Amino acid sequence: MTKDDKKRSRIRGCILGAALGDAIGAPFEFRPADEIEARIGSLWIDGLYPFTGEVGPHGIWTDAPPIGTGTDDTRYNWLFLELAIELGKMPSDLELAERFLQVYEQPQAFFPEQYAEHARGQFAMWEGVCNGRLGRSSKLHPHVPPNVLKERSVGLNYPTLIGLIALTSAGLLFPGDPEGAYAAAFQTDFVDIGYARESVAVLAAGISAMSSREDTPGELFADLLSLDPLDLGGYFGGPYIKEKLPAFLDSSPEDCTAPQLAEYHSRKLGGINPFDPFKTLAIAFSAVRFTPDRPLEAILIAANHRGVGESGHLDRYEDIDCYGCVTGALAGALAGAEAFPPTLLEQVVDGNREVYGFDLDDTIRRFSERF
Repeated sequence: MTKDDKKRSRIRGCILGAALGDAIGAPFEFRPADEIEARIGSLWIDGLYPFTGEVGPHGIWTDAPPIGTGTDDTRYNWLFLELAIELGKMPSDLELAERFLQVYEQPQAFFPEQYAEHARGQFAMWEGVCNGRLGRSSKLHPHVPPNVLKERSVGLNYPTLIGLIALTSAGLLFPGDPEGAYAAAFQTDFVDIGYARESVAVLAAGISAMSSREDTPGELFADLLSLDPLDLGGYFGGPYIKEKLPAFLDSSPEDCTAPQLAEYHSRKLGGINPFDPFKTLAIAFSAVRFTPDRPLEAILIAANHRGVGESGHLDRYEDIDCYGCVTGALAGALAGAEAFPPTLLEQVVDGNREVYGFDLDDTIRRFSERF
């Protein structure tokens, strides 16, 4: 494989790995364990399955979509990639805010007409923070001044994983430049607060390094988790991810099976909010380190993450489409597209094309040519 072939493979692996992780986890997110076992005959989600849930703005937009179709994670990633191609560079915070407002105000310009209301619903939560970032008033929050709107995230007021799925592929714009990827992603991530922005920066740095270097994951992670190019740490320590993630990885078992590692993650991270960005990164980095040459297995470890119930038993599956998306992006950037079963990648491309009208392989081709 030539250097250019390897570059394209890792770009494709990152983008389709993220979409595959989304599609594997989405049919089962937040579903009880006994329901999943009754449905697939096992507690271990082992691949792509059809959707059975309700349609909605942040999930699927049509009844019974083809197996492999993604949800908001994949739609965000596609929109980001297309904006980067259009601009020929990393989108700034203002450019990304403008694009998300365009989708909210004119959804039919980006997605099929029949899904316009679902698209508007998905991006309604961005209307306030995007207008605030652009110095404008909000129609949905007219009593809130712009300088407050721009700081209110998407209305949750705690660190979440939203930036990790909105800027999943940012690191691909900075191959071999983890520090540049870190700094750029942090600055573009206008929607997050606290250590969520650091999480987005670390993910971008990880994809930058994994898509271009030949080191082992252990060597890569050691370098990545020492980064702090923006001096986010301070007198009392930190930054948060730089402090917490190495300790988690050091404690993660290596001599175990994939299901055992997934259970370890579930119990070790059990008291943390399912939307937490540290939790998402911890699962992803640990899974990729465990199985660097088998990206599908890394995704399955992430997609089988469950919460711990009051009795101490593993209960419902958590935000596993997002965990799968972030893990798939990292794993695919490291291993390349050829490390995935080709049929699964074909299902992902075909499903999203049929429902949303975009062709991820065409986006990947144009992205690879531009960058």
